[in-house]
Amino acid sequence: MLFAGAAAALTTACAWTPVEPYKGARPRTDTVYLAALGWHTEIGLRADTITGPLAALKGEFPGASYFTFGWGERGYYMAADPGVADLLRALLPRPAVMLVRALHRSPAETFGNTNVYAVLVSREGMDRLSRYLWEYLDKDGQGQLHRAADGPYPESAFYGSADTYNIANTCNTWTAEALNVAGLPVSAAGVVFADQVGRWRARARHPRFARLAPSNALSPEASP
Repeated sequence: MLFAGAAAALTTACAWTPVEPYKGARPRTDTVYLAALGWHTEIGLRADTITGPLAALKGEFPGASYFTFGWGERGYYMAADPGVADLLRALLPRPAVMLVRALHRSPAETFGNTNVYAVLVSREGMDRLSRYLWEYLDKDGQGQLHRAADGPYPESAFYGSADTYNIANTCNTWTAEALNVAGLPVSAAGVVFADQVGRWRARARHPRFARLAPSNALSPEASP
């Protein structure tokens, strides 16, 4: 989605952080899912772990067991068949949207085990992540979500989003910042591509970040 030459010139990525990261040491009991979908990454949550005003999504998609959240440049993300012109525009500061998808199966079952990581976070970290996602969504004067269009999948929708997409603030920058807000030792600085989001695990050998096993259970690496 981005040109390598332009990305190579980037030294610092800047993410808008409406919620301060959780830095405590409470027990990690809730699961966040990181979906690595080619060039793009998304965050997944169990519906019953979503807190605060973000829980309004449960009313928009009754019966959903999980939700995934993807953030991106409005024109490219919403285009049915994006072309070169859409790609070029996405390199410049542009309006963004949030794609929210309601799932009745786990992210691992939906996207494939090899594409999904499970992350354990504390209840406080989940609360902050829920607030982070909510703050990225545009609301009207009554606090109602601004639904921009139906999404490309069953039970999905695009919502207007705060902040601006650009080469220094991509969907993957946004994902890294979301993990950091939840309390994971992830930095959004310099993150442009999807594979950069997970590199911190290799460096830090953090025990709470692992691909899901075929059984969809967390591997021993991800246990508290």
